[in-house]
Amino acid sequence: MPKPVIHHYNQAFLREMQRLNPAQREAVEQIDGPVLVIAGPGTGKTHILASRIGRILMETDAQPHNILCLTFTDAGVQAMRRRLLQLIGPEAHRVHVFTFHSFCNSIIQNNLERFGRRDLEPLSDLERVDIIRHIMDKLPHRHILKQVRGDAFFYEGHLDGLFQTMKKENWTADYIIKKIDEYLADLPNREAFIYKRKQGPFKKGDLKKAKIEEEQHRMEKLRQAAKLFPEYKKQMREMRRYDYADMILWVLDAFEKHPALLRHYQEQYLYFLVDEYQDTNGAQNEVLNKLVEYWDSPNVFIVGDDDQSIYEFQGARLKNITEFYAKYKGDIKLVILEDNYRSSQDILDTSRSVISRNNIRVINTIKGLGIEKTLKAKN
Repeated sequence: MPKPVIHHYNQAFLREMQRLNPAQREAVEQIDGPVLVIAGPGTGKTHILASRIGRILMETDAQPHNILCLTFTDAGVQAMRRRLLQLIGPEAHRVHVFTFHSFCNSIIQNNLERFGRRDLEPLSDLERVDIIRHIMDKLPHRHILKQVRGDAFFYEGHLDGLFQTMKKENWTADYIIKKIDEYLADLPNREAFIYKRKQGPFKKGDLKKAKIEEEQHRMEKLRQAAKLFPEYKKQMREMRRYDYADMILWVLDAFEKHPALLRHYQEQYLYFLVDEYQDTNGAQNEVLNKLVEYWDSPNVFIVGDDDQSIYEFQGARLKNITEFYAKYKGDIKLVILEDNYRSSQDILDTSRSVISRNNIRVINTIKGLGIEKTLKAKN
């Protein structure tokens, strides 16, 4: 297949490359193998992602449809598409730029014979409440989740949050129960449940039995809540409903059951780019892992910032970044972007004084590299 017609845009691409600072250029020029870019706010993430796609198309045999760029929001997709149009022209429309949800939806729509879900409708918020209340109504009167005087549906919101988290992280009820058992068995070893000094009749080293019993009771509520998850999924199936998290789970299930389907996408995509990686949850990250596991040293380009992980409540986590680094530690390229083109140095310094108090950062968890991330105003 001939290369896409983008030679008219070579000058625009060359000008873009000349605008890159040394760290950005280092990231863009590393086409092959795994690359991890730690990019602070205002450091030109869209800039380097688009430039790297242009470089791949101009310097390799890859076609636009061999490139998969995943980001977290529709706004991110639109910004990437606009930048690509400036760089490579109409061929930008053939590069596969998606959010994780829209990518999974495209797989479903292109393989309906494997999914058979044409008649499903999205689950509304009211229907979600109705399902949870229906499940709670059927619980015995003395069930641990109904023992709140005057409010039979007190744990309704807790169940909703738990079920959504289980979907986003691709957790089963058995997995939750196993983790609960491991946690409870370890309570006597945890400092929070041991007296650190003599207090009344208790000696240093004694267990805080009342606190342990309180935690056991709390975990029993979680255990019983997790056991209701299969019924929640069953009710959704019977109502012919789905939510956005389901699309990702369907694709993961299809990849597991139909290896040929997975292999098709593994062979199609030669280059992977993921923006806002710190905001991906467990199920989203597993989709990426399934696609790249075909290659020993995949051409996967990850851009993330641990200090901007604002979606932790949705399952996003620093762990994805550190595990990616550990997985490809032998041949990964690590680049830190520190030049900020959006804010003044005073704002950056003030922000750093606050952020530096957070111990859950890449520079603190990836040991032995001596890396720093100190943003410098270049506006």
